[in-house]
Amino acid sequence: MKRNRGVWFVSLATASSLLGDQMLYAVLPTIYVDLGLQPYQVGILLSANRVVRLVTNHLAERGCRRWSLAWLLIVALTTGALLNLVYGTVTWFPGLLAARIVWGVCWSFIRQIGLMTVVDAAREGLVVRPDGQVHLGRAMGFYSGISRLGSISGNLLGALGHDLIGFSATLFIFAAASIVCVPLGPWSRQGLPRTRPRDMSTSGPVARGLLFCGFASGCVGQGLIAATLGAVLGARLGDADLGGALGLGVASLTGLLLATRWVADLMAPLLGHVADRVGRRRSGAVYFIAGALVLAVAAAPQLPPAFMIAAILAFYVTATGVAVVLQAEAGNGGSRAVASYVTASDFGSAAGPNLGWLVLQIGGAEGTVFLLGAIFYALAGIAAWTSLHDTGK
Repeated sequence: MKRNRGVWFVSLATASSLLGDQMLYAVLPTIYVDLGLQPYQVGILLSANRVVRLVTNHLAERGCRRWSLAWLLIVALTTGALLNLVYGTVTWFPGLLAARIVWGVCWSFIRQIGLMTVVDAAREGLVVRPDGQVHLGRAMGFYSGISRLGSISGNLLGALGHDLIGFSATLFIFAAASIVCVPLGPWSRQGLPRTRPRDMSTSGPVARGLLFCGFASGCVGQGLIAATLGAVLGARLGDADLGGALGLGVASLTGLLLATRWVADLMAPLLGHVADRVGRRRSGAVYFIAGALVLAVAAAPQLPPAFMIAAILAFYVTATGVAVVLQAEAGNGGSRAVASYVTASDFGSAAGPNLGWLVLQIGGAEGTVFLLGAIFYALAGIAAWTSLHDTGK
């Protein structure tokens, strides 16, 4: 535990910072009328934090080379926690939009410092395998799995809290919980470098293959599938079919399946361990190709509901493996590679919903969305095989 303390602390701090943000994704689409918002304003609010990160990710990387990472983490975590109070008290659209933009800036710093804290802990010999080799994949898996507990809690506890005690009261509780966890951020940096000077051995151009893999990961998992899943299930299966087969309506099943993408992240340490054993190049290619295959299965017409659901669940597992491998690859390449990778992923997650709904708008079959995702993942599998480093035994 002592050797991995920094990884655990920064993971828990990251998880606590996500509570309010993830609650908005679960609750805001159902209560926006009560807040006096228009439908298009909901879309803007839920995407503004992602759009701003296309710029602020690289600003965060530069800031980490100039200022203390511990202090930057304190500021970002504290500001993010206080934004929960804004969400719970402000109903004026420009005020909420400003808060979402500020959160996007905070998340750029939290994610950048979180990923580099895992890398720094590994390089300082604080996270090692029994054979003495750096255990970066598994450490990244722990970071991904633990931090995503914040997403699960924000989605589920946020929705439950809204129903039981109200929207504002739940956000106030989340704000308090996030504030309490702020000290974990600087504690995670104890014994690690104060700043992140540019790694001279890894400061060259970032591999285009890694950037494409990051784009594909964000575009398909976080964007394309998540944004269109409800529409695809409704068109392919319908409430009648689902009611007879599973006893669920489309809305309930969609919510349940979307929640499993965060639950799948709990498998991240195991998938990261596999990447450490067989190498990032091979494991990354396998995870991508496996994801492409299950999406191709989901795209098949007249597929029984149980098989479609199984394919979607399997895809989320492969997507978790992809994320762990790419985070480890980017982290090993230095802070600039991390900033470039997460920017490519954010760009993909912003483009994915638009691509998916464009396919549906022009009259494409519902399975075409899954097929498009399969194509992106297959191409990314080739890019992973040709671009990622062949680590492991």
